[in-house]
Amino acid sequence: MHSLGRLAAVATLFVAIGSSGSALAADKVRQAIDRVNQAWLAAYIAHDSAKIAALYAPDASVFPPSMERANGRDEIRNVWQGFMDAGATNVSLHTVDVDAHGSIAIETGDVALDMPGKDGKLAHVTAKYVVAWKRGKGGWQLYRDIWNDNPPR
Repeated sequence: MHSLGRLAAVATLFVAIGSSGSALAADKVRQAIDRVNQAWLAAYIAHDSAKIAALYAPDASVFPPSMERANGRDEIRNVWQGFMDAGATNVSLHTVDVDAHGSIAIETGDVALDMPGKDGKLAHVTAKYVVAWKRGKGGWQLYRDIWNDNPPR
């Protein structure tokens, strides 16, 4: 019975070490995604839709609300240029969670921005998003990006 207790202790230690390693790996993925999100925001503020598109994988897609799916960097650049041209400003992102599995990670979060209304006045808009990230040679890239508006408050 004594060796059975020792075996259980060793097994528990291995599980704890494995969990700790997974937590560290998840933290590194979260940090990498946070860095790309900051680069995305900086590019948006600079009105550089080409730089935003370069943060997406070459085979990425975005799914904007009430618009057609945009495939590839050229179409993605056009989507973000459209938001810039429409006057969307003060964009902020808040990552709620990141769940990483090998070379794929799923991020969920909240976004807020100011968008001109039909009367020309800025309206504060909030939304939620899900991004599937893909790790490639150059690091983590946005792969599938979908969002939708929250109801007005």
